[in-house]
Formats: sequence, structure tokens, C-alpha cells
Amino acid sequence: MKFIFITYLLILSCFYLTDAQEQQNRKFYIKAGGAYFIKVTPVEFPAIGGQPARDRIFNIIPGNPPTQQTVSESTITGSFGEGWRFGITPGYRFSNILGIEVGINYYQSRSQDMMRQQGYMEGSEVLQLHSSAKAKAFDVAPALVVHIPNHTALKPYTKVGLIIPVGGYMESITTVNDLTGSVAQSMNLLPTDLPPNAIMILTDVNRVDHVKANPTVGFQSAIGFDWAIHNQWSLYVELEYRNISVGSRKKDLDQLSGEYTIVNNGQPIANGSLSTETASESSKQVYYHKTITEHDNVAGADGFDPNKPADDLTSYVNIGGLGINLGVKMAFGN
Repeated sequence: MKFIFITYLLILSCFYLTDAQEQQNRKFYIKAGGAYFIKVTPVEFPAIGGQPARDRIFNIIPGNPPTQQTVSESTITGSFGEGWRFGITPGYRFSNILGIEVGINYYQSRSQDMMRQQGYMEGSEVLQLHSSAKAKAFDVAPALVVHIPNHTALKPYTKVGLIIPVGGYMESITTVNDLTGSVAQSMNLLPTDLPPNAIMILTDVNRVDHVKANPTVGFQSAIGFDWAIHNQWSLYVELEYRNISVGSRKKDLDQLSGEYTIVNNGQPIANGSLSTETASESSKQVYYHKTITEHDNVAGADGFDPNKPADDLTSYVNIGGLGINLGVKMAFGN
């Protein structure tokens, strides 16, 4: 309680510790600029379609059943905090010291590798699987700004606030060439009338999914300065740290293309093309939950219905980064 009381007194003092020029500093302003962030909190990525975030090369040893021998394997880590952001930020200075800002931003991360597998049998490649993803988001970022008064052209300040995502998604891109027949099942592509012991071979498959997130709130803090170049115009530079943890809510299939062949006892019996129109409902939509129960439609479980949207456990990704913001600022009023 003592800490809260002291903090309250400090905030109150910010309103009253103003000089004779306070009235001139009570003004609206608007900032426009861009930023580039680097990732600072990389973590292991969540599983993609039940496949862990690994870069794995393995050999398949024929047998009944066949076995796998790992050649190399490494964990894939990263963060969607690395990328570009552009935005407009209205602000208002209550006094010579205290103000508020509300940023309205669009952010797009760099593409990140999520999973890679390469399988070989007797020296020939029989499986090539690669998944990558990037985040696209709109957010609103309210912040409290504390200006440090001085009489130079450089006006330092610091700010702290929230990041509230209001739109966007994670775009996941998966490419597949699979002669083993193991990937089609994990992607919920198998037809319901597949004969016993038959497999689906995939060629030149390209799949794009959009994963939408649960509502969340992130944190931002920054230090920066304005450099006055005119009565109402200035340039600004900020060093900003931001961090958001995002949980998946729903996945929608956006694009699907490629060729398939149904093989039974070593003989091809059917072939065709993959598309979003012909994909099963379980492949088109996945709903994520914190807890999975026997009543959920989970791929691979007894009673799974491919004609209904699938259910899966919620996974989390991190959007944390350290960035440099650059832009222009225009002030209004006296």
C-alpha cells in the first residue's frame, strides 16, 4: 500500500510541477512513423498439426513395421517479435510534464521457420515437410508519457502503456512432398472411404492457414526524444520494448493445392488434386481449447468425425521485441 500511495503522490506532482510556460505545452499532437523490432525473447514454437517444432533429418529403415533412425535433430526457437510496424499516434499534453498517447498500429513480423522434416529411404528422399509462419496484427496502444522539461532542441521523454490487439492473424504456410503416406493423416486430408492399409501420397502440396487469437493485452515501454525543427514540427526517435503472449483460438484453411495418389498394397488406385473446396471440414476449421475432453472432435481419437470442425489444445506464441521508432510529430494549438 505504501508503494501505491507514493506512486499516486508522484503522479499528482506531475500535474502541478509546471513552469510559467505550462499553458503553451497543453496541446494536441499527432505522430506518424515506422519501427523495426528485433526479437529478444525467443522460445520453442508450438507443435504444427501435432508435429513438434524440430528441424529433423532421419532415415527410414524398411521392415514390418518400418522404423526411423535420426540423423540430426534440433529444436526450432524464435519469436514473432521481429518485424515492421507502421502507425499513427494522437497525443495530448496535460502539462509541461504529463501527457497521454494512443497509438494505432499495423504490425507484420518476419517469417519464422516452425518445423522442418527430411526423410530418406535407401539414399532417396521420401519426405520433405516444411512449415513457416508470420504474424499480422492491428493494435491500439494507449500510454502514459512523462516529458523531461529542458531548454534545448532535444526534448527527452519516457512512456509506459498497454498493447491491445484488435485484429489480425498468424499466417502458417506448409509445403509437403511425401511418399511415406504419413503426412496426409496429420493434416486431416484422408478420405473417409480410404481402403484398409492404403496410404495417401502427397506431391507439391502448398497449404496456407490463418490462426486467429484469443483476446489479450500486452505491455510496452519506451524512452525517446523530440527534435524540434519548426514551431509545430519535430522529429522523434524512440527505443521501445514490447511484449505480448498470444493464445490460438481458431484456425481456418485459406489455401490448399497439390496432387495426391492413393496407394494400396504398393499399387496406385486413385489420384487427384487437393483444393480448399474438396477439403474436409476437420481440415478447414480447427477450434482451440485450454482443455480437451472426450466430447471434443480430436483427430486420431476414437469417434473422430472428419466432416465436423476439429478440436485441439490452445498453443501460445510470443510477440516480444526491442525496436527503434522513427517519425515526424506535428503539434496543434498554442
